Amino acid sequence: MTAKGFLVGMLVGGILGAGAALLLAPMKGEETRRKIADTAKSAKGRVSDVASSVKSRVSRERETVKQAM
Repeated sequence: MTAKGFLVGMLVGGILGAGAALLLAPMKGEETRRKIADTAKSAKGRVSDVASSVKSRVSRERETVKQAM
C-alpha cells in the first residue's frame, strides 16, 4: 500500500465516519443539516489544501528530475 493510498483512505474514512456520526446523533433535523453542511465545507477546505500541497510538491519534484537529467 502506498502512502498516498493510505492518506486517501484515511480522508474518505474520516469523512464517512463524521457523516455517519452526524446522521445517527439524536438532534433535530435542522441542526443535523447545518452540521453536515459545516462538515462538508470544512472537508472541502482540507481537500483543497491537501491538493494544493501535493501539486506544489509534484512541481518541485519535477524540477528536481529535470535538473538531474
